[in-house]
Amino acid sequence: MSNEAPAQSEEAMITLEGEDGQSYTCQILDIFDFEEQEYALLLKMGGEKGESKGDDEEDGSLVIMRLIQRDDQSIFQTIESDEEFDKVVAHVEELARMSEDEAEGDE
Repeated sequence: MSNEAPAQSEEAMITLEGEDGQSYTCQILDIFDFEEQEYALLLKMGGEKGESKGDDEEDGSLVIMRLIQRDDQSIFQTIESDEEFDKVVAHVEELARMSEDEAEGDE
């Protein structure tokens, strides 16, 4: 999966096209650096109407993609390496834990 989106998105929404040709609307929740690479945390908002897929493709699921800047374009790529994906997921989980700890400390 490789998709292009404008470098600046006012609504932080993008449309991705899967390898199956189906389009998905995603909200950009966060863009972060990890091990000298940029990644995007996306919230899948839905696919084409009338299409029903398995649990992995339900609305509201989180998606992590590699983000590459090429010219004036942001290109979202699927993370194909299981090792890289596992490391990035662990990093995102740690960021979430740190955010929760800060929120609890503010109360």
